[in-house]
Amino acid sequence: MPSNTTNPQPRTGPWWANRTFGTLVLAVVLMFVMGSLRPDKDVGMYPDEYWARKITWERCADAVLTGDSRVLIGVAPQGLGPMLPYRQIYNFAFVANRYSAEYLDAAEKLLIPESRRKAVFIGITPHSLTGRTDDAMGHYLELKKMSPRDIYVATHFGGLMYFFQPMSLRDAFHGLFPSQAPTQTARDYRADGWVAVHKTPLVRHEVKRYRKILAERSVSQEVIDTVTAYVQRWTRQGIRVYGFIMPSCKEMVQVELELSGFDPEAFAAAFTEAGGRWIETDLDAYESFDGSHLQKEAALRFSKDLAQAVSLYEQETPSAATSQAKAESPDVSD
Repeated sequence: MPSNTTNPQPRTGPWWANRTFGTLVLAVVLMFVMGSLRPDKDVGMYPDEYWARKITWERCADAVLTGDSRVLIGVAPQGLGPMLPYRQIYNFAFVANRYSAEYLDAAEKLLIPESRRKAVFIGITPHSLTGRTDDAMGHYLELKKMSPRDIYVATHFGGLMYFFQPMSLRDAFHGLFPSQAPTQTARDYRADGWVAVHKTPLVRHEVKRYRKILAERSVSQEVIDTVTAYVQRWTRQGIRVYGFIMPSCKEMVQVELELSGFDPEAFAAAFTEAGGRWIETDLDAYESFDGSHLQKEAALRFSKDLAQAVSLYEQETPSAATSQAKAESPDVSD
């Protein structure tokens, strides 16, 4: 006779007691804990969102700040605004940036065509005037390679991308015990393009790095000619162009003068001859957190000083158009 017995079915507990489910929950919890422990948490916009939006800016500014990371971190539109007649000022500087025709064309596209007052600020560092090399293209050119899909993802999901960035156990430890971290860095990615940075303790390690960089790469006359050509073109279009050298620290200034081949006086003369307005700056009067970039508070102070210097320049120096009009007007004093 066939047996009436059946094979017993394995007993299953409630779904919340399932081992696979428990492992998944634990993994998610650990992932969020690790993400929350990230040291040096950035504020403001998320970095990926910030860069994706910045690379697509067009027709949004009356005045544009250009340059490399010293301008990116060291010039705050909010510090310029109150003293200058420009409603919308945007910082369009990038890390390791160089003055190429492609970059200057992109900067021009930020200007609002209908604006009655337009200006471009050219922040100079010797590094920004060096020639392009295959191993040092600069952050701007790298970002220009982003596809529309990548830009969309970074713009709309920048928070998730930031949260799930890889992090070492050392970083997690410093996030859990901030006082044990060798440095404390706070970055604030602003919607106007400025990246405010406060870092402690203050160091000078960038001086050593730039000594090595400038020993291998010097200022390019071709790049200088490109800058002055755009200054001349913009001036003829009625765009005011201001040039200035970005501050750093005394040691950095010495290294750059010794190794870069940059001649500040000759550059300023060429800049003004092209129609630009050259603004003198104090190169070692502001606090730098690494020997190259300005601390947040110093950046705000420098920005206000720069705005004041520009304002005084405009009061003391007649514009080219005004000078030409006076020269062409008949003398009716007799």
